[in-house]
Amino acid sequence: MLRLWQRLEQNGRSIYVQPEKPDWVVANARADALLRPLLPGPAPNFAIHPLKNANLTANFNQKLAPFLDPAPDMILAAPDLTPAVPDLTPAERLDAISRLTGQLATEQAAPYPGRQPYLRLNKLKECWFHLTNRCNLACRHCLFASSPAGKTTLPRATLRQTMAEAKAAGCTLFYFTGGEPLIYPDFTKILAELLAAPEIHAVVLSNGLLVAEHLAELKKLPRQRLHLQISVDGLKPRHDAIRGTGTFALLQANLNLLRAEGLGVTISVAVNRGNVTELAEIVGFAGELGVKNIHFLWHFIRGKGNREQFVTAGEILPELLRAQEAARKCGILIDNVETLRAQVFSAPGTKHDLANTAWESLAVGPDACVYPSPALVGVTELNCGPVAAGLAKIWRESPILAKIRQTSLIDNPAYRANPLKFLVGGGDLDHSYLNGGAFVGHDPYIEIYNGLALWLIADQARQYVDRSRVDLQLRMGDVRHGCSDGGEVALTHCNCVISLANDRGYGSVREFYTRLAITVQKDITNPFAPEQALANFIPDEAKKKSYGCGSPVRDATPRPGEVLVDLGSGSGVECFQAAVAVGPKGRVFGIDMTDEMLALANKTRKSVAADLGYDNVEFKKGFLEDIPLTDAAADVVISNCVINLSPDKRRTFHEIFRILKPGGRLVVADVVSDGAIPVAIKNNEQFRGECLGGALAQEDLLAMLRTTGFINTRLLKRLPYRLVRETQFYSLTFSAWKKDP
Repeated sequence: MLRLWQRLEQNGRSIYVQPEKPDWVVANARADALLRPLLPGPAPNFAIHPLKNANLTANFNQKLAPFLDPAPDMILAAPDLTPAVPDLTPAERLDAISRLTGQLATEQAAPYPGRQPYLRLNKLKECWFHLTNRCNLACRHCLFASSPAGKTTLPRATLRQTMAEAKAAGCTLFYFTGGEPLIYPDFTKILAELLAAPEIHAVVLSNGLLVAEHLAELKKLPRQRLHLQISVDGLKPRHDAIRGTGTFALLQANLNLLRAEGLGVTISVAVNRGNVTELAEIVGFAGELGVKNIHFLWHFIRGKGNREQFVTAGEILPELLRAQEAARKCGILIDNVETLRAQVFSAPGTKHDLANTAWESLAVGPDACVYPSPALVGVTELNCGPVAAGLAKIWRESPILAKIRQTSLIDNPAYRANPLKFLVGGGDLDHSYLNGGAFVGHDPYIEIYNGLALWLIADQARQYVDRSRVDLQLRMGDVRHGCSDGGEVALTHCNCVISLANDRGYGSVREFYTRLAITVQKDITNPFAPEQALANFIPDEAKKKSYGCGSPVRDATPRPGEVLVDLGSGSGVECFQAAVAVGPKGRVFGIDMTDEMLALANKTRKSVAADLGYDNVEFKKGFLEDIPLTDAAADVVISNCVINLSPDKRRTFHEIFRILKPGGRLVVADVVSDGAIPVAIKNNEQFRGECLGGALAQEDLLAMLRTTGFINTRLLKRLPYRLVRETQFYSLTFSAWKKDP
């Protein structure tokens, strides 16, 4: 079924994409040389000539037959790949091709009817309020032509009533824009009332010039749930040219005030002809101010926004990548990049299909009418009705919103043919409508998303050392930077989005195990380590909160004097068991990212040291992908049902390889399956926390170890673990070694 795959290139990396699933892999140069001739195309893929070894030819055809379409009537000889991989024998080439095609081969995706059959109107997650068309500025690119003369304003009673209706519909995220929200009467008081509910987050999109006047009130609001997005149009000359002389200096002063008060800020930049070449420099400006997030807004030709200010996708992309490199150096996240990263590095089979507009998100205009999205407020033909008719009623019954929900990226032939369609999500509904009068097919910035998606994949692959002769360097699903809501179809977000938080995939797992450090969760306590109960020198509290799926410390047989590292050490139980085995001359390091678990482990450590008569255990805070130890520090690394929690398993194995001494060993107990895990399980946060959503198929795990450079991998134990939605999971304990030169 190599007919299902397409080959793309980015920065010298070969990226194979299966568009309809979707799925992708990155092949190293030698693997690419073997795979390319197997792809369908106008040129002959195979050399038609006899081989001296007839058995080899027959074996080749037998192994590859399931992957080729159409099946040829004639017998095809093995491809003549000797020039590409001259050091491989014909048998080695055959084995490599068979192994590679086996990793690429999947069942053909079922016909996709569009997103509507997969989604439900469960709850309204977010609501936008365009409070007023009045603004303290009259910017030359304003989407709504707002100015001090603007008069249309949402009545306060209507605002409060509509917010209450939104909360009743399930909304926990409220956006406020304009005009200038801080001009709105009693705005900070309204925010305080809204944020009194602990589950509510509020986002304020502002030009930032009135911050000082309202700072005293803003300081009183819950800082973890108040998010400010402040507009910057460029460095001083450009910003002042658009917003008025002196506005840049005032803005800079107000941003410094916000930083001094510890209020979180995202800088937003409306990209246009005048500032497109300054994006990297704006990132530098943000870094100097201590800002951690930047959001780029793509220009709309609406209101005061005109075609002369428009910049093509081809011009923006290189400037965006330059800005991304600058952001990486100063620790800033660009929302647009991180949002797409979460889509590209989602679970294989996750289809991103257009925005959450009309499904989970609505906008209310200053005219007290409902619109699909904030950028479409005031578009007459998209007026869904007055809020007086009831927000929930409009959400569920508006023909305009129903039409949007029926729309799918596959409705447009060009988008349907895009091999990256389900990774980039089919473009922005707002841009498409304002540019071409339809909700899909006309986003002028689609090539930014395509180019950025390929760049992200190639950039991620570049970060791994390639120690394999012929193999896949990276697969979709190896890295997870986000988790959708559990379904096969996921929704994107409108271009006005602000990133409220992004910790590269750790957040949900950290929160899950923080709860477990406080309260015992019997459903995931370790059933495969009965010897823990016999360790009387370990306090019961630590043993009760020891979670896992095996006993790698026992299977690793640590010896006296060795240095052992436990990744994801949790309550520390296995570190304390190892402390006995390595003795007073050995050392044990426990690595965990959760403060609550580290506190519990350190509390227990004092009691254990007193009983043993020596203290050879140290706990360190850190991530599996960035282990806080020097190169070649460990004789043995163990991990108990934790690597599956990593958002970047490949990097984790490379880090383990780095800290192991030559000849050192890795012993891991973790959860695996025999085949592909359904997307609904992979995208479920609860299952991810329980090591199921992040589990690998056993063959994929073995391939990842081989690619990392480990040798002599052995399967020590394999026991049934859990059956979830007809998928059988196993507890697998395996060992692997770092070669001793």
